[in-house]
Amino acid sequence: MPRVPEKDPPDVLNRRKCLEYLAALRHAKWFQARANGLQSCVIIIRLLRDLCQRVPTWGKMPAWAMELLVEKAISSATGPLSPGEAMRRVLECIATGILLPDGPGLLDPCEKAQTDALGSMTKQAREDITASAQHALRLLAFRQIHKVLGMDSLPASKASARNRKRRRDGSETGEGEGEGKKDKKEDAEEVDA
Repeated sequence: MPRVPEKDPPDVLNRRKCLEYLAALRHAKWFQARANGLQSCVIIIRLLRDLCQRVPTWGKMPAWAMELLVEKAISSATGPLSPGEAMRRVLECIATGILLPDGPGLLDPCEKAQTDALGSMTKQAREDITASAQHALRLLAFRQIHKVLGMDSLPASKASARNRKRRRDGSETGEGEGEGKKDKKEDAEEVDA
């Protein structure tokens, strides 16, 4: 007589949901052990979460993959990174094509089988985020990080305005440098007299 599969009782939890929650628990434990202690890691994750909420292109990146990527980028540095350096390093990793289908990919360390953490992303979404990271790096290079962060530009400080003015008029390149020192010396002698 063939065996008839037994039907689960109505009070049994959904198997798929239970597996998702177990994966989330493994992710939280991994994060606590690996990423939480890294300098600047949590800050960069918060910045990228904000970017994912503000920019639809970035919103297609899975949160777990983003956390993995930030941890890998920061932990592979030779020393501690400031938040600015860490942000640049993460954007550089993305801009070089790590997300692209023919790139190295991003393996999930919490799964026994080799699982790509980026598996749910479409090819177009991967290309869009890569291009957006390249654009963000250009903005950083031209001191426009406020555009990447989605905030107003900070007012220039008086010291940086003087330095920019000095560079423009050529006094920083050494032209007339000796005369300025001489004038200051003469002014000091006049004050003493």
